Amino acid sequence: MITILKSPGSFQLFGLIGSMVAIFGSLIAALAYRGKDGESYSPLNHFISELGEVGVSRLSWIFNISMILAGLCLMLACINLGLMLPGVLGKIAMAVGIVYSIFLCLVGVFPMNKEETHGFVAMSNFRAGLVMVFLFSLAIALQRVDELFLSRWFALAGLPAMLSFAGFLILAPRITEEEDPLKNEEIDRPRVWPLVVVEWLIFVSMVLWFFVIAFGV
Repeated sequence: MITILKSPGSFQLFGLIGSMVAIFGSLIAALAYRGKDGESYSPLNHFISELGEVGVSRLSWIFNISMILAGLCLMLACINLGLMLPGVLGKIAMAVGIVYSIFLCLVGVFPMNKEETHGFVAMSNFRAGLVMVFLFSLAIALQRVDELFLSRWFALAGLPAMLSFAGFLILAPRITEEEDPLKNEEIDRPRVWPLVVVEWLIFVSMVLWFFVIAFGV
């Protein structure tokens, strides 16, 4: 069992499958999406979680299931990477990665309809994701020469994700209930919503991070 969970091939398998499940689940739900005003989905002004909003998103169940499956796969990928990286730091990153993956699963379990719980698990996922990528990047950068498992240059792969996570966590608290169009009965959705764009940057940069690390192991 330990051998399976300490294998470059297993990391590649779980990391790539988890990423592809998230991509296709989101894409399928987005193509079928029609909002409360009959609008099509746009990554410029629709949050990712809106794809899982039961009663609004036509294929919300596909999106929510894809988040659960992606979380389970990425959890196994994080365990693989943590066990393969030398040193204690990689193991701490692995533990945070497990927490990140659990909250990703919970995003699908508690969709946007369950507002308070969903908000908690989504923000917890973002916070854990930032810490996870930072610690994994640090573990990669600080490998000893005689224990080098992955080129130290791959530590830079985490920068886009870390900046995206940080940007979202900085912007999100500034949105008050009065300023949030989703809180109003008549939604006046901005044409381009910076917070939404940054959230999608998180999605893209995390997928790219798993792909890049999978290429390097």
